[in-house]
Amino acid sequence: MNFLWEAMLQAKRQGIPKSDIRFRAASNYSAYMEVSEPCLNQNKVEKGSVIEVNPYYRFYEIFKDMLHPDMTEFPQLRENLTNLIFHQLAENDQLSGMTREEYHKKLLYRDFEQGVFGKKAKEAMQLFQKEEQEILLSGLLRQYETGSSLDLFTDIIKGLISNHIVYHSNQNSYEILIYVGQKKGKTIVEKLNFLIHMFAEVTYDIEIYYEYHFGILGMEETMVIDEITMC
Repeated sequence: MNFLWEAMLQAKRQGIPKSDIRFRAASNYSAYMEVSEPCLNQNKVEKGSVIEVNPYYRFYEIFKDMLHPDMTEFPQLRENLTNLIFHQLAENDQLSGMTREEYHKKLLYRDFEQGVFGKKAKEAMQLFQKEEQEILLSGLLRQYETGSSLDLFTDIIKGLISNHIVYHSNQNSYEILIYVGQKKGKTIVEKLNFLIHMFAEVTYDIEIYYEYHFGILGMEETMVIDEITMC
């Protein structure tokens, strides 16, 4: 990690909140690196750790007076201000490097965190890993742009639910059957209910089958006794 934004992004990947990261002006640092870590190739952030930063690498004009060697008054205040300023600079770095989509996803995730979509949606979002949340948020942005569709719904299911098959009935265009090859449990049920609520149009009748596939006439592999669900 050579830059502020790299340290903050790594903390985010590890699920470490910003409030658990503290920045400090490094007393010993390289003139060619911004972040001064004990190990040159360190790529992990420890929770509650203090990250030392070379304040003059990019921000000389900001810190030249506040951190001047002759400035000895109010050391604790200057240390706290330095931490706050580095946090803001890291935030600025991340925003300046964001695409428009990433910025909108960040705002959308904040809405979930603040309960804009309701308490159940807020809780359901936490059932997904960070990479899965990215898929969810990208799907929601796509839905806002193009509207709801069966293709989008099946794409989201494909990206987030392992070992599944989605069937669209030939007899009833509004009937969808979903087979999930895992045992029915609280987490998987809540995940699927959330995805259906967020991405499926209300006109669809969706049935979910867990662990055992339903029998389909003409497909012998689905007609194994004790391994099928009747529907």
